[in-house]
Amino acid sequence: MFSLLAMSLHRNVKFHAIYNGNQFCGITYYAENKNTVYLTYLAINKELRGQGYGSKILTMLEDRFPDKQIVIDIEPVTLKAKNYKQRVSRLKFYERNGFHRTDQKLKDPDGEFEALTTGKKLDKESFIDTLRQMSFGFYQAKVEK
Repeated sequence: MFSLLAMSLHRNVKFHAIYNGNQFCGITYYAENKNTVYLTYLAINKELRGQGYGSKILTMLEDRFPDKQIVIDIEPVTLKAKNYKQRVSRLKFYERNGFHRTDQKLKDPDGEFEALTTGKKLDKESFIDTLRQMSFGFYQAKVEK
């Protein structure tokens, strides 16, 4: 959480709590540049999951950034994963909401993740630039096939 808060000091990084009236719905954390919005974190209030709030938040982002690719990363969907069903469910959720798989992996000290995007094709250079900007150049990640 500390690193998220520190990176949110960058002018292109946004950390938002989402409310429906007085009810807390969830959190978004994203970085943006000229062509990309990298949604690094989307969390929905446990009591509200399955009620469409995640889809509504993604739609809000797409409406706010109609000319930019929105990129997320998820844990790879592999049969050997202990949380395989959860990974499949997460992938299906994002696919229902307009994201598609790319052939790109994000590799960082925390592991390997699969990149998904709303763009026709992942603009890899813009995505890497967003990663660099949001971390003030300190984030050590690779995007590769």
